[in-house]
Amino acid sequence: MMEEQELSPEIYQLLAAGRKIAAIKLIREETGLGLAEAKELADALSGHQPADASPPAMKEEGGAAGFLAIVIAVLIAFLVYVLFVGD
Repeated sequence: MMEEQELSPEIYQLLAAGRKIAAIKLIREETGLGLAEAKELADALSGHQPADASPPAMKEEGGAAGFLAIVIAVLIAFLVYVLFVGD
């Protein structure tokens, strides 16, 4: 596989803008790679996660508990505001 510094800056700009297909086409033009290899390189450069991957917070044990704690804290803050500050 090619080293990253041999690729044009335009490829990185396309990936950052979410234009993955255009980036893959440019990778293929610049490197002569096949479609599968160019897609793999584009995925690696953009830090792509597979579509079926769940968010990291939900993979870790207690990820949902952290979200629940935030919701509870917001509700408590609302109740304090309504009971003590609101008219």
